Amino acid sequence: MKPVPFLNRFTSLPALLDALVHKRLTLLNPKWWEDGNDSYYIERYKQKGGFKTVLALCFTTKRETFHHWKVFSNGPSGVCVEFDRQRLIKGMSKEKGFRLGTVVYKYIYELEVEKPRREDWPFLKRKPFEDEGEFRIVYQSKTRAKKTKGIPFDIGCVLKISLSPWLPKSVAQTVIRVIKSVRGCENIRVIRSSLIDNARWRAVIEKTSST
Repeated sequence: MKPVPFLNRFTSLPALLDALVHKRLTLLNPKWWEDGNDSYYIERYKQKGGFKTVLALCFTTKRETFHHWKVFSNGPSGVCVEFDRQRLIKGMSKEKGFRLGTVVYKYIYELEVEKPRREDWPFLKRKPFEDEGEFRIVYQSKTRAKKTKGIPFDIGCVLKISLSPWLPKSVAQTVIRVIKSVRGCENIRVIRSSLIDNARWRAVIEKTSST
């Protein structure tokens, strides 16, 4: 199957502004992820592989869903950044220590029948999470102990920024102006998500009811 041409990153408004100002994404320690099974596999990968550092950054290959907003960017400060996939990963794919890949979702019984290879552990997750369609960037090092790892990126690879559907419209206009005031971000498309308040969706119902 041909990979989708975009990667969506759900995060918070403060994290977005930091990324835009510094033109840098930040990989963090998976130890604090909500899914304890997921972080356990990566921690074991770190221990078994003799790594001093294993950090990760997660994206989704799916379009926005209510689930994505609620789980990864809940509340009015949530944002979704849509990246051009090819442009984003082009530079870092050749840098030492980085691994990039799509997460594979498995049932427990599948792993019991055929134990996964250790090198696959950072890209392995339980089947009930499959709807997330996750893509990961992992940084690992056996010689350097790091708490975070920055990834420089070209601002041109940002295709769109969607603000939280729970952000009041009046506030959204202010946030859009702030984002566009950041150097290099003048032409980025910034919108408030209409996932839970879509005029076109409502208009269809109105047209149907009037016939």
